[in-house]
Amino acid sequence: MPAVPELAAESFPEPVRSKARSLIDGVAESPADPWASGDLAMLLHAHKRLPAAQDLYRRAATLSGGEFRWTYLLGIAQHESGQHAQAASSLRAALDIRSYGPAWTRLGESLAAAGQLEAAADALRTASNMDGNAAYVSYALGKVLLELGQTAEALELLERAVTLAPDAGAIRHSLGMLYRSVGEQELARRTLEQIGAAGDEQPMLEDAFYDSVLGLAVDARHFLNLGRGLDSEGRTAEAIEAYRRAIELDPSIAQAHANLVGSFGRTGEIDRAEEHYATALALNPNLEELHNNWGVVQASRGDPGAAAAAFRRALELNPNSAGANANLGMALLEAGQLDEAAGRFREAVKNDPTNRPARMNLGTLALEDDRPEEAVEHLEAALRGDEDGSEGFVRYALGHAYQRIGRAADARRSFERALQVAETRGPADLAAQIRADLKALPR
Repeated sequence: MPAVPELAAESFPEPVRSKARSLIDGVAESPADPWASGDLAMLLHAHKRLPAAQDLYRRAATLSGGEFRWTYLLGIAQHESGQHAQAASSLRAALDIRSYGPAWTRLGESLAAAGQLEAAADALRTASNMDGNAAYVSYALGKVLLELGQTAEALELLERAVTLAPDAGAIRHSLGMLYRSVGEQELARRTLEQIGAAGDEQPMLEDAFYDSVLGLAVDARHFLNLGRGLDSEGRTAEAIEAYRRAIELDPSIAQAHANLVGSFGRTGEIDRAEEHYATALALNPNLEELHNNWGVVQASRGDPGAAAAAFRRALELNPNSAGANANLGMALLEAGQLDEAAGRFREAVKNDPTNRPARMNLGTLALEDDRPEEAVEHLEAALRGDEDGSEGFVRYALGHAYQRIGRAADARRSFERALQVAETRGPADLAAQIRADLKALPR
C-alpha cells in the first residue's frame, strides 16, 4: 500500500487551506480509514496534485476492499497524468465492480489515447447504449471512428453531437474539418464560421463521481456546469447563484452570462436579463443559446417580432437547433404566420422527435385543420418529451383528437388525466373547461 504523502496545507490555494488542513489531519489520525484517504485524494485531484492523489486513491481502494469510487477516480487521475494504459487498467477494474456510463466513456478515451482504437470504439459503443451524455459520447466515438477510417458513421455521429451540444466549438471544428475532407466545402465553410469564440468548448460529460472532485476546485467551469444542472431541474434561484459564482471566478465566461439571460427571464427580472445579454453579446456574439434565451425574454415581453429576430439569429449560428426552431415557430404563430410556424415546428421535430412545444403546436394546428389522426400522432409524441408545464394542455388536446377519430374510451382517460394535472398544477380555467367537456361526454 502506498505511504501517505508528505503534504502541507499552506501549499493549497488560500480559499481551501482550512479544508486541506482538516483532511490532512484526518488521515494522520485515522490512517486505516479509506474515506479519510479518499477525501484527501479528491482535494488533491481537484487541484491537479495528481501523483499524491493517485497514492491516496490506491490507499482508499485497498483499505475499502475495492470501493468503485476510489478505483474509478484513480483511473481518471492516471488519464489526466498521461498514464493511459494504467488508466485503462484501473477503469476496467472499476467497471468489474460496477457498470457506469461515464466509466465506459473514459475507458474509451484512455484506450484511444493509448492507440487501441478498436477497443476504444467498443467501449464507447457500450457507453452510447447507456442513458445520458449522448453529445459527449457521440463526439468521442465519432473521433475514434474517424481515425479508424469509418467516415460515414463518424460524420453521422458528429452531426448528432453538434445538434445536441450546439455551443461546443470543438465539435463544430471536427465536423467542419470532416466536411472539408469529404469535399463538402460549403458545409465546411458554414460549420467552421459558426465556431466563433467558442473554438475549444467541449461538450459536457455529466459524471456524479467526478463532479464531486470538481466541486472542490476553485474553478469557474464547475459552477457553470452546476448551474446548468440546477436549471434543468427547475431550481432557478440556485442556478443563478451558481452562474454568479462562475462569473466571480472568470468575468469573461460568456456562457454564464448567456445562461443568466434565460434564468432571469424565467424569474421575470427583465432588467437583469437585459444587463447580462449586453455583457454576453460583448464577450461572444456567436452563442446560439444567448440569442435563443434573449428571444424567450422578448416573447415574455409581448414582442413577437423582436423574439423572432433573436431566434433567427440563433438559427444562423445553428440551423439544426430544435429549441430555436420551436421557439421561432411559436413567435410566428403569435404573429399569425401559421404556415411558416408549422414549417419551423417540423424542422424542430427533425432534430428532436419528441420536442414538446413543436409537437404540441403541430398537433393543435392539425386539430384546427380537421386532421385528427395526425394530431394524435403529434400529441402522443409530445407526451414523450421533456416536461415543461404543458402536460395538462397536451392531454386535453389529445382527448379532443381521440374524440374526433371515435376512440371514446381513450378520450375520457385523456381528459381525466388532464384534469388531474390541471387541478394539481393549474391553471384553474383549464380545469374548469375540462370538467365541462367531461360532463358532455356520452356515457
